[in-house]
Amino acid sequence: MRFVFNLTLRETRSSWQRLLFFFLCISIGVGSIVALRSFIQNLNKAVAGDARNLLTADFEISSTSPFSPRELAIIDSVLSRYDFIEARTETVTTAAMARTARSFQFVELKGIEEGFPLVGQFLLLNGSVFDYSLLKDKGAVVHSSLLERLNLSVGDKISIGTSEFTIRGTFYEEPGGSGGFRLGPRVFVEKRAFDEAGLTLGRVRRKILFRTSDDPTPIVAELRDAFKGTILTVTSYKEAQENVSGQFQRLENYLSLTGLLILVLGGVGIWNVARAFIEQKRLTIAILKCLGAVRSKILLTYLLQILLLSLIGSLLGVFLAQVSLWVIKAEFAQALPKEMSYFVQPSAVIQGLVVGLVVSMIFSVLPLLQIRNIKPNLLLRDENNVLTRKIDRAKLLFAILSIVLLLCVMIWQAGSIRVGLFFLFGSSFTAAILYFSAVALMAFLRKLNGFRNFALLQAINSLYRPGNQTRIVILAVGLGVFVILLVHLLQRNLIREFDFAGNLPSVFLVDIQRSQLDEVKSIVDKIAGSPQNAIPTVRARIVLVNDEPFDFEKPEVRQQQGQIGREFAVTYRDYLDKNETLIAGNWWQDDDSDLAQVSVEERMSRTLKVDIGDRITFDISGRRVEAIVKNIRKINLRSTQTAFVFVFRPGKLEKAPQTFLLPVTAKLSSEKRAQMQKEIIEKFPNVQFFDTADILQAVKNLLNNFVLGVSFVGGFVVLTGILILIGSIALTRSQRIYENAILKTLGANRFVLTSILVIEYSTLGFLAGFLGAMVSVLLSYLLTTQIFQIEWSLNFVSVFVAVVATTLFIAATGFLSCFNLIFKKPLFILRSQ
Repeated sequence: MRFVFNLTLRETRSSWQRLLFFFLCISIGVGSIVALRSFIQNLNKAVAGDARNLLTADFEISSTSPFSPRELAIIDSVLSRYDFIEARTETVTTAAMARTARSFQFVELKGIEEGFPLVGQFLLLNGSVFDYSLLKDKGAVVHSSLLERLNLSVGDKISIGTSEFTIRGTFYEEPGGSGGFRLGPRVFVEKRAFDEAGLTLGRVRRKILFRTSDDPTPIVAELRDAFKGTILTVTSYKEAQENVSGQFQRLENYLSLTGLLILVLGGVGIWNVARAFIEQKRLTIAILKCLGAVRSKILLTYLLQILLLSLIGSLLGVFLAQVSLWVIKAEFAQALPKEMSYFVQPSAVIQGLVVGLVVSMIFSVLPLLQIRNIKPNLLLRDENNVLTRKIDRAKLLFAILSIVLLLCVMIWQAGSIRVGLFFLFGSSFTAAILYFSAVALMAFLRKLNGFRNFALLQAINSLYRPGNQTRIVILAVGLGVFVILLVHLLQRNLIREFDFAGNLPSVFLVDIQRSQLDEVKSIVDKIAGSPQNAIPTVRARIVLVNDEPFDFEKPEVRQQQGQIGREFAVTYRDYLDKNETLIAGNWWQDDDSDLAQVSVEERMSRTLKVDIGDRITFDISGRRVEAIVKNIRKINLRSTQTAFVFVFRPGKLEKAPQTFLLPVTAKLSSEKRAQMQKEIIEKFPNVQFFDTADILQAVKNLLNNFVLGVSFVGGFVVLTGILILIGSIALTRSQRIYENAILKTLGANRFVLTSILVIEYSTLGFLAGFLGAMVSVLLSYLLTTQIFQIEWSLNFVSVFVAVVATTLFIAATGFLSCFNLIFKKPLFILRSQ
């Protein structure tokens, strides 16, 4: 083994410059995995590290309706059997509009009782601990951002609902403030003051919080069993921790796949570097065999050399990951939790190092097996390495094992067999399309030998230089172009399809009470200039499907709790909207059934696993209503004004407690929308006013952030392709020097040599950009029409810019990498041969 280690060190010292970009490819991929996993793990610890603080209690009971005397009696009966309940308090939360004389702002209003929070600490902006006395006599404690948005200060007054509150304190972080989407800043008031503000008729979430001195799991299980089939939800901090941690784990796994994609692409570069490296080392290997070295020792020598460089590259990747976290801290610390750490996590480092070494070994073993076919007589007769290109059983076996091992790595990183398989076959399919398209184009160029221009002919021929890795460079760079352009084309089609500006109502008015409807319509109709139609809405929750309650003890059911356990706004009508299509069943028919009849939106029917004739039991204000599924609808969101998941047949819900939704279909200017908002909110503070322009801007920002993130990954893929290109140039540097010396001897001047370089790499960049663009156009068409099922259109400008930019970038990179070779004197080169 001493011989092997000594030879490994000598070979590494003599050839490390040729393999420099080998471990740079590894370092980028490993750095991506370590940085993404460490960031998500750190964020998980900061946000959900203490689930008790996140829940502000050990367990809670929540409902969207006031707790009935019967429900409270059940709660007290269950709790009486346990002696470790330490404290209890109640909260009530809703969205409301905060008003001043000059402006409005949506807020999340939270009414609390004394003792809140039961777990955790509530600090004000000045560093003092929250004191409940601040809320006495219509006091309010508000998030600091509300003061900035409404230009207020402590001591000023704001109107919420029918009450006026005095701002007595501000805060930046609150107990449990890290979770969930909010319409606006949080405002804390007394629970009694909340009830007096006239906001209890809207969408309100009520909670009873408990602190215990022991594990609350048995209490939660008993309460959940007692309230099975009702709208009450019982949650413990342990389940909250499990849910949040599970979501972060899935996010971490999916994001790490992006780093794995970069690493695998770097592995393709490793395969080509190792192949070209062994080609260059044929004479050295033949000499070693003549001196008695067995092929196993030679193979082990070069494998150790590659693994050594992989380890160095992986360690460099860990360092780059740490630098990336420091950059995130410098740029985004204000938007992230204060307690968040910005150091790489040991588990992420271990995963990154292991994956880096495994991927290096997977992609380098096959080229290294060529060593077995190099014979000592190569020193006497160079057969152009014909034998090294044969595929034998050993190579085939190692190829199969490499694919299986790569699949195992993908499954490990994804945390799912299904996702790992999908990622492997999806990336392989895309890479195969790009690779074989590149092979076809290169074969076509090979036949174009009739060029009269010497520089053009020589540039085309240079694409076939031994070890030039032209097809792999096209694959790597083309894949980056494919990722970036595909996301851009999908974004444009989605934004166009979901640009509801011409179809959506100008504004939505929500939670209009029956007693307010006529007067609200009068104001709206006057400003809109035409009568607007109000839609009745009833709040309902699903309690049974075919007489079976949801079993939220099952993790797979609990993951869907946000979809099936939430409160729905349902309506009733005798007509089918123009944006709706029946895909199963018939619209309302005359029959004598005593059961209510309901129409279900198609995606919800799949989630609930219901079909025509199945029964769904709803809880509506404490009363159970059983409905039979009569039809299933498909909703065209592009031309919709409303999109109700459940629509009832008229005749059953008219007497149920209900509010009204008023979509204003008339096209209103911003001035008229502001006027309508002012008049409605001042007179009816419980009515929620949604401006469509704000909603559309939020959706657009969400799409733009998604595109930015994926394009960032695509940029890394392009960078990996460029590293492969530069590595290819470094490996064939001696051949280029010799070729330039011959051309100079034959009379080629520097202009001709420059022209050859520019044309060669411009052609390479054009082929990469063109193939990546064509595959992205094809896949964007398939995804748009088959998956999203929307109209597809092609933006030719984007495709043209992508191809031109790739051509120029690759041309500049290749030219600058070889520029100094133009000035080398030919005499010295020729004498050395």
